[in-house]
Order: sequence, then C-alpha cells, then structure tokens
Amino acid sequence: MIEILTNRLMIVPCSLDIAKSLVFHRKELDKRSPIEIPTCWPSAFVRGFLPFYIESLEKEEKDLDCGVWMIILYEEKKIIGDIIMQGKPKTEQNVRLSYHIEDKTTDETIAYEAIDAFIDWLTYQMFVKKIIMECEVKDEDSIRLFDKLGFICTKKDGQFFTWEIQKEESHEE
Repeated sequence: MIEILTNRLMIVPCSLDIAKSLVFHRKELDKRSPIEIPTCWPSAFVRGFLPFYIESLEKEEKDLDCGVWMIILYEEKKIIGDIIMQGKPKTEQNVRLSYHIEDKTTDETIAYEAIDAFIDWLTYQMFVKKIIMECEVKDEDSIRLFDKLGFICTKKDGQFFTWEIQKEESHEE
C-alpha cells in the first residue's frame, strides 16, 4: 500500500474495505479500527463520493491511488481529514484535487504539510504537471493555503475560485 509520510502525518489511500465499512458498517469499523475515526469524518463531500469510489474500486482495484486519501495524524493515530484526487492523470497530466481538514485541528500548518507532501508525490510518482483546486470566494483559509503553496488563481466562477499550480519537469534522464 502507498504511504506518504511527513514529520506528523501519514497520507494513505482509502481501501475498498474501509470505504465499504464507512458506508455499511460504520459502528463496527469504529470499534475495530486501530485508528480513531471522528464522527464528523468523512466530510459530506466524501460521503457523497463513496458510492462511486466503491463501484470504481470493485471494477479495477489497481486504481486505488485515485480517489479518497485519508490524512492521519500519526502520533495520535487519528484521521483528521482527506484529499480527493478526481480521476487519473490523463495524457495532459492534470489532476483535480479537493481537501478537507477537521475544524478542530487548529494548527493550519497541517493542511500545508498534507497538500505539499501529496503534490510532491503526485509530481514525482504520477508525473503530474498541473494540479487544479477550487475554493469558495469567502474561504480565507484555503486562499491563504493555496497562495502559500504557490498556486495561482486562474478563474472566478460565481462563488468559487479555481487555483492551479504548474510543476516543471524535475527528472533528468
């Protein structure tokens, strides 16, 4: 299984078993999991995405790297958020991401640490060149985070901003 590790975090793809347990056997999962799963996780967006995710994993197990990734605060062994990678990088090598960190996680550097590590993994392992993210116009935390990560706001559509970051080729052959 893929693991992205930072000083404080472990970011791992959500397996088919965990996804099914979240939908069908949540109470049992809460009892048996060695990692604490907050009652407010997964986010509403992820809950809506899980049926599609389960269906796609049942068709092709190898696509586990696309979809839902869990952000785990390693020392506390607790899920604190998620990253969703929407689709595989196609020939144009673009990926659309969204993220959610629990509000009770007061240290805003955690979101930076998680997204930065995930982008590094994407650009190195998946050869992604452009990452696209969105946020609401009034979401000051995401705006500050995207700016700090080096994203550029490329579009405003109603109440949403679209942000992009281009990664240059760092592999020399």
